[in-house]
Formats: sequence, structure tokens, C-alpha cells
Amino acid sequence: MTNPNLKILIIDTDTELISTAETALKQEGFSVISSNNSREAINIAKKELPELVLLDLLMPELDGIDICIELRHHIELASTLIVFHTERNEDYSQIAAFNAGADDYIIKPVKPRVLVSRLKALLKRHSSHQIEADKIPMTGLSIDRERYLIFLEGAEIVLPRKEFELLSLLSTAPRKVFTRKEISQLIWGYEIFSKNRTI
Repeated sequence: MTNPNLKILIIDTDTELISTAETALKQEGFSVISSNNSREAINIAKKELPELVLLDLLMPELDGIDICIELRHHIELASTLIVFHTERNEDYSQIAAFNAGADDYIIKPVKPRVLVSRLKALLKRHSSHQIEADKIPMTGLSIDRERYLIFLEGAEIVLPRKEFELLSLLSTAPRKVFTRKEISQLIWGYEIFSKNRTI
């Protein structure tokens, strides 16, 4: 069973999907919170500080991209994983999501057990890849892994979540040449197809 202190926030307007996902996640030991209101969901996230947010792209008032950007602006949620769970499968939607700070993008429909397995795997990798030192110092460059901040010669540099994780990964082994397969598995958790130009 998963640590019951691990919180997952589901943000979606589909009440049936919320109920199904919530049941499956609770069976695995997660603490689950849900909301079908964009503003309410942001407030819940800031209050509860979940380990992972499962977010639909198509939301009223604020869409999923706006919500993701808003969440990423809060330092308390810097280490929170954000996973899009949506019917939109266009390349530009996925690129927009990752640029906004998403950690993964899951296209509906997906069976509850598969969804739960993917989220568990993502949380496990996120935990196991935490760098022992909170900060990685280099000449002129400082990477604060705990707060997801980068400083170059004292000036803060803002990067999308995936770019931050890529820089952080490369900094762990400056002389190592990472293959596309290694990068995709370590950053995204699965191998990106060779024709995909995401990396």
C-alpha cells in the first residue's frame, strides 16, 4: 500500500471520472481530494500542498494550462507533480502543457488501473531521483532542486518544469553524454518515439 499521507488532487468537470479515479487511487492508499472548479482547485492546492495534481485541460473559467501556470507560480507547490489527463491529443496541446510546467500528459480514455500505475510510477521516480543535496553548485550556476530555482551569476533564470529537470539531470554528470532514450526515460518516465522532437 502507498503512504496514505501522499495527497493527489483531481481537477476535472467529469464527476463520473473523478469518482472512478478517486476510488482506484484510494484503494492504493492515496489520500484524494477533488474539485470541478478552477479557482477552488487552485485554493485547495495552495492549502493542501498535494504531491500530485491530476488536471483536465478543458476546464471552465480557467483552462488547464492557466491552472498549471498559476500553480507553478507558488513556491510551496514547486515540487508538486502536475499531470494532464485529457481527451485533447494534439501535439500543440501537449507542448503547451509541458511548457506550462506539466510533468506528464495522459490522454483519455485510460483504464483506472493503468492510470493509477502511471501515477505511482511517476511519484516513485520523482522520489528516487531527488538529489541528495538541495543545491547543486557550479561555477557561476546554482540549481536549487528543492525550490526549483536556477541562478546564473546571482540572477534568477526562469525555465519551464521539463527544461529545469533536463538541466538538473545534465548537471549531475557534466561529462556524461546522455542518449535520447536515457533522457526521455529519466525525465518523462517513458521512451519518446524517435520521430517526436520534444527533446
